[in-house]
Amino acid sequence: MTGLSVLIKKELKEQLKTYKLFIVTGIFLLFGIVSPLTFYFLPEFVPEEVVAMLPAFTVMDVVKEYVEMLSFMGMLAVILISMGAIATERDCGTAAMVLCKPVGRGSFIVAKLVGLSLTTIVALALAGLVCYGYTSFLFGEVNGWAFLALHLLLGLFFVTCLAVILLCSSLVKNELAAGGMALVAIIGGAIVSGIPAIGDYTPNRLVSWGTELVAGPAPSAWWAVAVSLGVIVVCLFLSWFVLQRKEL
Repeated sequence: MTGLSVLIKKELKEQLKTYKLFIVTGIFLLFGIVSPLTFYFLPEFVPEEVVAMLPAFTVMDVVKEYVEMLSFMGMLAVILISMGAIATERDCGTAAMVLCKPVGRGSFIVAKLVGLSLTTIVALALAGLVCYGYTSFLFGEVNGWAFLALHLLLGLFFVTCLAVILLCSSLVKNELAAGGMALVAIIGGAIVSGIPAIGDYTPNRLVSWGTELVAGPAPSAWWAVAVSLGVIVVCLFLSWFVLQRKEL
């Protein structure tokens, strides 16, 4: 792929200049801090009779809340920073300026995915470290290896969603339209994952598998990993195919 390394450096600089790295990291860190603290201090802010009715909160309560917040609010943040990755550059003419140089359209798309993925993974790693520290300190020992596996699976899930978002961004020149399409596609994927015969093969299964691993031994979902990797490849190919045939 022509000019890939140069484009990746450009994307990484853009993540810093536009503060996307700091914004996503700040949001993810907030979830990593808020989830354990909420469960720890909640009994102090509700009436005693309500506290008596509540079960004792556990590590799994924190992990489930943390994952749910990342999967919903975190995903919205990722959509917002990435929905204009290609659409905006096409609309402003930046893409045409970049691609008139000796760089390939495939490299252009892959660099976008790498830059956004690194931003998301750094944010996810820092949030995981903070959540692990607070949860271990406030609620007791957490299986470190299982918690790491959870974040590896979450990382793959987010990268898969980023590939879908980039495909949507390549289809239109309006970033809001791209974001809306991506949101519909991701929600649709979540709905499909609820179908018993299909759910174990969808990217959303990565999230539930990771959560189950923290609780203890869980049935593997390697097919979901394979499908997620396949979705990434297909989305990259379709994005390239679209840009090859669209006027920049």
